[in-house]
Amino acid sequence: MNYEAPRRYSQGRHYGVKRQQDFAADVVSRGPYGPYDNTMKGPYKRSRNLVWKAPGGNRPKQNEVNGSTKPPVLGTRCSVSNQPRKNSVYGPKSSPISDTRGCGSRDNSSTKKIVCKYWKAGNCNRGEQCQFLHSWSCFPGLAMVAALEGHTKDIKGITLPQGSDKLFSVSCDGTLRIWDCHTGQCVHTINLQAEAGSLISEGPWVFLGLQNAVKAFNVQTSKDLHLDGVVGQVHAMTVANGMLFAGTSSGSISVWKATDSESDPFKYLTSLEGHHSGEVTCFVAGGQLLYSGSVDKTIKVWDLNTLQCITTLKQHINTVTSLLCWDKCLISSSLDKTINVWACSDNGSLKVTHTRRQQQSVHALCGMHDAEAKPIIFCSYQNETVGIFDLPSFEERGKIFSTDTISTLTVGPDGLLFSGDKSGNLRVWSLAAGTKV
Repeated sequence: MNYEAPRRYSQGRHYGVKRQQDFAADVVSRGPYGPYDNTMKGPYKRSRNLVWKAPGGNRPKQNEVNGSTKPPVLGTRCSVSNQPRKNSVYGPKSSPISDTRGCGSRDNSSTKKIVCKYWKAGNCNRGEQCQFLHSWSCFPGLAMVAALEGHTKDIKGITLPQGSDKLFSVSCDGTLRIWDCHTGQCVHTINLQAEAGSLISEGPWVFLGLQNAVKAFNVQTSKDLHLDGVVGQVHAMTVANGMLFAGTSSGSISVWKATDSESDPFKYLTSLEGHHSGEVTCFVAGGQLLYSGSVDKTIKVWDLNTLQCITTLKQHINTVTSLLCWDKCLISSSLDKTINVWACSDNGSLKVTHTRRQQQSVHALCGMHDAEAKPIIFCSYQNETVGIFDLPSFEERGKIFSTDTISTLTVGPDGLLFSGDKSGNLRVWSLAAGTKV
């Protein structure tokens, strides 16, 4: 069986809809930006003047086109230039902790790669004499530029919609918060009166996964919709091939088709039943294929044209937590403390070509390009750290530190990265001139 090479892409649509909605009144439309996909030759074509945009930084180089039909070999050491740049790590203005010393410290001993637990708590009195790291990150050019406080429980989704200068976040505390990108202030807190399990955006549309429903609203027109057809708590969503997919606690996947109708912009198509035997935890789309991960330890591969499940991948021995398409490879993470890299074998089936075994369970993955246009991957671990690695070598480049396990990682425009942890801490990071993988 021939498989399309998994690639990340975006297929957003604009819908002409009009209806006022109460809490969307302050979601003011700014100039839209184009979502990054593999057809673009550089970063986002239009920037917004965000308060947390990092100063300076070189523009990334144009990516070279890999004409080889063979997938790159991941996990093998390769010659990768990693010249250190001036460290620009600093903390948010609102933070009581000064983030003044990062990887640029003169002491390069191994203890400098471990963050000081007393500094994290705000009470280290050793200052420069401390043998441990005093920084929220250890990666040249990566800066934590804002700490957004308000959520009190696990953050389940963070998104910055196209055409908006408002950041959206949702948490297990039952609230959806809207943050002003210019001031960093929370301008709206919506009590959902229900548990939220997922939050994504595509174009100007924001999708919120709830119990037995998906809520959709348009940040440009204030159109507000309630999408029926869901059975169970929605824990994962994605948009691919003009369709919205919502995975639930029952293992089913509900599907809606985008239309050009103002009155009915999303038409319910079907529910994919009887495949996953447990909660659907994550999605990623690549080419004409959709991949879904589950607590049943499997990854299902779906044909986006027929909506048929064409194969099941069974290499993990615990919950599949995150999926990422990069080049010709599928990358999966799990609570079984592994990261698997899948590629097409000679007979066309997907096989694991590399397994990276960790000491901690892996909770989230995301990828972007650094300032030199080199692909890097962020891997969130149970031990309150995020490892940053080169692709395809998986050579460690740095770390991000937190006060709890980071469960949500989202890449934004212009090198922005958003992280949310299980205690409700939402942080905004900036990597100069970074772009989405």
